[in-house]
Amino acid sequence: MKTSSTLPPTPAGKHAIVYGGSMAGLLATGVLSRHFERVTLVERDRFEDGPQPRKGVPQSSQVHILLARGRNVLSEVFPGIEQELKAAGGEIMDMTESMAYYVSGLWRPQIRGGVSMSAHSRPLLEWVVRQRMRALPNVRVLDGREAAGLKTDADPTRITGVKLQAPGGGQEEVLEGDLVVDASGRGSRTPQWLEALGYPRVEETCIHVDVVYACRLYQRPPGFEPGWDSLTLSPQLPEVRRLGTIQRIENNLWQVMLGGWLGDGPSADEASFLEFARGLSQPHLYEALRNAQPVGPIHRYRFSHNQRRHYERMPRFPEGLVVIGDAFCSFNPVYGQGMTTGALQAETLGECLRRGLAGVSQRYRQCVGKLLEVPWMLATSGDLRLPEVEGKRPPVLGLLSWYGDRVQRLTCYDEEALRVFMRVMHMLESPAAMFSPRMVFKVLTSEPDTVALSRGPKPLAAVPRAQVA
Repeated sequence: MKTSSTLPPTPAGKHAIVYGGSMAGLLATGVLSRHFERVTLVERDRFEDGPQPRKGVPQSSQVHILLARGRNVLSEVFPGIEQELKAAGGEIMDMTESMAYYVSGLWRPQIRGGVSMSAHSRPLLEWVVRQRMRALPNVRVLDGREAAGLKTDADPTRITGVKLQAPGGGQEEVLEGDLVVDASGRGSRTPQWLEALGYPRVEETCIHVDVVYACRLYQRPPGFEPGWDSLTLSPQLPEVRRLGTIQRIENNLWQVMLGGWLGDGPSADEASFLEFARGLSQPHLYEALRNAQPVGPIHRYRFSHNQRRHYERMPRFPEGLVVIGDAFCSFNPVYGQGMTTGALQAETLGECLRRGLAGVSQRYRQCVGKLLEVPWMLATSGDLRLPEVEGKRPPVLGLLSWYGDRVQRLTCYDEEALRVFMRVMHMLESPAAMFSPRMVFKVLTSEPDTVALSRGPKPLAAVPRAQVA
């Protein structure tokens, strides 16, 4: 599948409006700039001149992963963006070679797998992308404004613009456009606005997980060479519900996340944070942190539920409106699918616009409804393994969970299986690749050898804090 940016621009209209400067909103703006004479991005926050956290992304200090498929879309919308990220301090690493990963009671081999990952903070990623977006000659940014409602034609069967005001109130102004894109996130007010216009309330599916996680930056100690740039101690649901991750980012920092399901997460104090790390399934993360130098406070978050709004099921929906990113569907953040799924929705929007502006809202919501089926299934099937989590469980959940556990274990001692799994995880291949006859045979018959059982980084004591610059 190719994004529209790899093809000649297709004129669709004069003016498009995106409200919400999320990654999905930034990518949508880039895509729309190829189809409209003008594009306006509206954002409630004031954009800082640099990679700074912002209020509209309260979770910006947590570990973020842009999967390989999402990076491909980003590079197609903004060619050369990866080189700019590297110049700004980010790194691109081979996912399996640079990461020590503990799952299903075994360590995965650190081999060159051919699937790379981005190693940088969310603020750095957003800032570099914003710089590219601002450089587009037909894009205008209106920050410090929020969407206060939709403007419609007389029927109302078409959205013709968006009402804007300063955050918290003030005089209202109307910005008119041929297409309005809602990229405002989980708190999107589009469901209420559509209902006020006489449309049915969009159906929602929620899977409550109450994930609690805390994040902190640390200075990577000089001389500390454990053989990995990233470390993950994975949960093994439903028995093991805690996880921990260290990710190396720009400026030689570690971005650390600790968390758990159903409220089982650390508090935002140092003693609780370190005690939680010490209680993980392996000692490596705690040993890396206990003498490392913290940089800044601990940020604690709570994610209550997966949320999918089924716009594709609505019997009536206005033309001229598109919903994208977390405003359409948001996932448990520990699975790392959010930014990539938003990128794929932006790509889908470009493909729908290649057939013209007429009917684009209907085409788009149907295509995205299908697009979301796989990532939603992958995220929620993991969460639904916990008996306390309420939700409709498919009849095959037990069989799929058993098979998935066997696959995870297989990736720890079969390099071919690991490479296939990583391509599926990064959305480069369909999950069907895990069910090929060859993979099924391996899953059912293979067992780890003594080498696989003994594999993994040896626990290391961190460099004493006195040596940290």
